[in-house]
Amino acid sequence: MRFKRCERHPFTDTSRKRVALRRKQRLEREALPLLADLVAEAQPSEDEVMQARAIQWLEQERRSRTHRAERWREARRRLAGFSANERAVLRDAWNRAPYPADPVYLLDFLHGYSLGRFTLDRMPFDLVARDQHGCRIEPRFSTAEESCHA
Repeated sequence: MRFKRCERHPFTDTSRKRVALRRKQRLEREALPLLADLVAEAQPSEDEVMQARAIQWLEQERRSRTHRAERWREARRRLAGFSANERAVLRDAWNRAPYPADPVYLLDFLHGYSLGRFTLDRMPFDLVARDQHGCRIEPRFSTAEESCHA
């Protein structure tokens, strides 16, 4: 079954982020000029903020990946609820669908079939080979123009 891996991007502590943090903290102090010293005391250091952001980044990435995995499991459960023939045709159609290989798109595709928007013999798209982004996989030396990369 077509599947697109979720890329991981590490948190990067950049000079631009630090400059923006300094500007934000300065504006907070300037907003209350009479209490600027108290505001400054309550503001965390740049290193503390960047460390907290790195931790938040990892936690958000974990939550996002967990949510995505739950959607894949839900899609597989829905697919398993169909007959063997329906499952085979729907899986083949999914592998040739012009949608990104994302669980939300698969769930929507299965939902559309469940509602009767299309039938097993009349899919809403051409059944041609696709990559994980939903773009046509052109045979070598092809001159076709209907490709995502053209």
